[in-house]
Amino acid sequence: MSVETPRRATAPALKTAVLALGVALALTACRDDAPEPWDGPVLTQPRTQLTVDQLLHDGAFPFLDLSFFARPDWAQGDPAPFSGSIAFEERTLVLTAPHEPYPGEALFPSVTLDFVSDGDALVPRRRGVIDTRPLGGSYWDVAVGVGRVWREPGDGEWSRASFPLNLLARYVGEVRNCVATFAYTAEAMSRVALQCSQETAVLEAGQVGDVRAVVPATYEPKAFADGDDFLEDYRRSASRRIPVAPLSAIDRDGEIAEVFEKSLWTHASTSLGAVYLDGTLYLHPPRTRHGTYPYPGGMRHGVFSTTKSLAGALAMFYFAERYGEEVFDARIADYVPAFAGLPEWQGVTFAHALNMVTGTRAGDRTEEDLLYEPLELAPDSETAIRNIARFGDYPEAPGEKFNYATTNTFVLSYALQNYVEAREGPGIQYWDLVEEHVLAPIGADGFGLLHTRDADPADRVPILGLGAFPTLDVAAKIARLIFDEGEHEGVQILHRGKVREALGRTDWEGYAAGRNRYRHSFWSMSLRAGGCRFEVPFMEGMGGNHVVLLPSGALVFRFMDEFDMDIAPLVRAVERVRSSCP
Repeated sequence: MSVETPRRATAPALKTAVLALGVALALTACRDDAPEPWDGPVLTQPRTQLTVDQLLHDGAFPFLDLSFFARPDWAQGDPAPFSGSIAFEERTLVLTAPHEPYPGEALFPSVTLDFVSDGDALVPRRRGVIDTRPLGGSYWDVAVGVGRVWREPGDGEWSRASFPLNLLARYVGEVRNCVATFAYTAEAMSRVALQCSQETAVLEAGQVGDVRAVVPATYEPKAFADGDDFLEDYRRSASRRIPVAPLSAIDRDGEIAEVFEKSLWTHASTSLGAVYLDGTLYLHPPRTRHGTYPYPGGMRHGVFSTTKSLAGALAMFYFAERYGEEVFDARIADYVPAFAGLPEWQGVTFAHALNMVTGTRAGDRTEEDLLYEPLELAPDSETAIRNIARFGDYPEAPGEKFNYATTNTFVLSYALQNYVEAREGPGIQYWDLVEEHVLAPIGADGFGLLHTRDADPADRVPILGLGAFPTLDVAAKIARLIFDEGEHEGVQILHRGKVREALGRTDWEGYAAGRNRYRHSFWSMSLRAGGCRFEVPFMEGMGGNHVVLLPSGALVFRFMDEFDMDIAPLVRAVERVRSSCP
């Protein structure tokens, strides 16, 4: 039986997951019991952990440096080809996060994954997020990336494999970055050792912690009918990835790295940090609590409210180009039947919802109250909309005052789905159009986006205000498309005018949001660096997830969960490499 809602006993932890304010004080309190930096042994020859004999017979292993899960420099010989299905059994996980596990959180899901090897690459045949709900009671969905196969001296007939495996939650949108490894022959495989030592989760809710397991698995060797075509498509996709180089190639004085390595609570505060410049991603080594993560390109990131920009604004910019910018002026109540008779929603447009100026939302409710019960725990999209319909009104009219509420973005998503069906026909999913006409052309397919939990997948609607699960390559391609004002290889994919408004490149000021501005789900701050003052548009998500689009053309990425919300030091460090001053 699949689990639909967390136990009431876990409510305080999940409710905390939607808070983005007041966390700095909690962090200060937590640092007294912070774990010590990892100084455990690394993989040497011959290996002492995860030997073939242990993978075949032993029942458990301790937390290890992640070098034990990666191909070593001293690997020798050609690995056996791999082609087939791995069927994983549902199995108990060892969790160290200091909160009561949610129902199914301590279960690795029952799931079948298909792989083929291509040289020393282990290639998953399915991209994107795999929904495991029909298969058992686990809390986790799964996304996997390209791994490696190799041989080690002393392993006899056995070859080895490992790959990045991400566990993705179905509620708030956290991600566990794991690595899985096993030994195999042409006809058999060992059990799979799994360890997760990094994540984007909710620190204050006690979700930060390590995970490990030994998972039984069954290997079914098979030759896939489309094998040659699949590998050709994989190689073509791999050739479109943005080139990656060490951050040290541009950060010669180490100032950018120093910001990424800033010690907060776990001594591995930044899951991934990078700077895109002149067609290359300059990557800081992805630190974890147990060494360096071996597959940074396969890491998924739970970027929380950064989703509003990466997905919500992206969708609106695309449909403005597809239908005309009048989609921004469409009225919410015309496309949300439950709102048709509500005075507070009359006159609210899609643009108002995107910009958090709907004039709605009950007067004394917090973001916590508005998001947790009504939306996160709603069993389906219709229930969520009915819950939001009861919120009430603010005294301001639509467009008058900025009031941040993730539920506004979900209302926009629901309305946009009905708007697109009215234009395209019943059953046409708006996010499918975004994937086909925006993400696929720029090489960002397999994005991963949290939807409502309707029983019928065809009825599910993107939450849109949180729940994006991008890789760094995908996030960089979307950010680059937006920085380039929606143009890709000479084709205008997004509405240039609306993108320019979002980036502060027009006279439209957007809306005051504290010391910053808010334009079409993009934040903007004024900053002095390098002898001049300039506007910095950026995406922001809970925990300190940021994508920054600097006027110089540098794009900055920091994915984390420990609430370092001040991006100024990071921006100033990057500005020393490439200045935005005239």
